Amino acid sequence: MEERVKMAAIPELKSEWIWAVLFVAFLIPAIFPIGVSFPMSPVTLEIYNLIEDLPEGSLVVMGGSGVIAFDIESSPGMIAAVRQMEKLGHKLVTCPLGSETPQYHKFIIDSARVDVSVGGSWVWGEDYVLLPYLPGGTSALVAYLDDVKATVSVDMRGGPISELPIFDDYNNYEDIDLWICPHWGFVTIIRIVVGEYDLTAISFAQSTAYAFFSPYMQAYPGQVYMTNGYLGGAQYEKLNNMKGLGHQVQDSYTVVSVLIAGFIIAGNITMLTKKEEEEN
Repeated sequence: MEERVKMAAIPELKSEWIWAVLFVAFLIPAIFPIGVSFPMSPVTLEIYNLIEDLPEGSLVVMGGSGVIAFDIESSPGMIAAVRQMEKLGHKLVTCPLGSETPQYHKFIIDSARVDVSVGGSWVWGEDYVLLPYLPGGTSALVAYLDDVKATVSVDMRGGPISELPIFDDYNNYEDIDLWICPHWGFVTIIRIVVGEYDLTAISFAQSTAYAFFSPYMQAYPGQVYMTNGYLGGAQYEKLNNMKGLGHQVQDSYTVVSVLIAGFIIAGNITMLTKKEEEEN
């Protein structure tokens, strides 16, 4: 009688063990990113080169409307871009069109650690400034582009912007070299900032926003650029030789995905082994 080849026995996989292993596998790279390999998007590289090629001292506006819960996904790329701008000697002014946006802009600056008080080189009022919430939506955006000093009079700290050196050469849209929108409301920026005022705009977009709004890159080639979610953020971090939230998310996702696939294979082998034993 022909003898059957027995499959190697695998210990029973208890759900408690699986969840414990997955939790640890998720937590470790989330705290200590390991830098797993991922493809580099050509658009992400274009954005990096665009900022690199700006003349030293260029004025960049970070602005738009969104909520922190969604915009956190945009923060890895934005934080890396702020560090890049600091290194290149560019200047940054904000245009917060949502009520939560000023808090988010402060979070970006604090996380990038570019202020002189935390070891950076940027000085408030000279190299960067955060502005308070500008109510009015599209109307506020148009007013800001036409005459920033007539639209807002004080900075986020309550000081008059007329006394800040960064506004000596910043009056209206003609003085803006680049607009970055790390917020959900990118369509408004495209429609007004790009479509009406002919500026270039970048969005470190959430993955859902990218799915909806990426066709605008074909509608405005060379003027509208978007990265895609945490992966795009990790790509931009990599270009700036840093490992932040983008890498943490991608590392955790990759490690856990590999483990889940491994558990599925092991579970199927266990099932087939039991089936073979029952047949014998």
